[in-house]
Amino acid sequence: MKRKTILTAHIIATSIAVLTIDCFFSFSIIAEIVGNEEFIKHVKKGILYCLPVLVFAMSMLAITGKKLAGKSKSPIITTKLKRMKFVTFNGIILISLAVYLYFRAINNNIDGTFLCVQIIEILFGAINLTLLGLNIKAGMKLSGSIQRNTS
Repeated sequence: MKRKTILTAHIIATSIAVLTIDCFFSFSIIAEIVGNEEFIKHVKKGILYCLPVLVFAMSMLAITGKKLAGKSKSPIITTKLKRMKFVTFNGIILISLAVYLYFRAINNNIDGTFLCVQIIEILFGAINLTLLGLNIKAGMKLSGSIQRNTS
């Protein structure tokens, strides 16, 4: 497969992953602020049903990222790959939390425990969004879209 095709797939997968995580993150915060139990249930159901989209996008992001990185020893690429390992670990935790929160919500267990777990999920989501944002910025530096620091 041509490098340009892999790069395009990488950018699309990254975009889908970041937008999906951002939607999960935003709707979870909005649901907690609104506090309506039916709305919370719908948000948790939507997140659960959309998880396969995120898992597929993240898998494609990882596969294409590794293909693009090749055997490069560039510090930027090495840092991106290290971040992605942490994003993957966080992602596994986030999926578990999403499933747990979904089952608590549909079983009408929206209580203090639900809120604590929701806060943890939001924190992990913020961490993953930040790490992915840093990787996007690094990718833009690699492509020349933004200037690299010379210091």
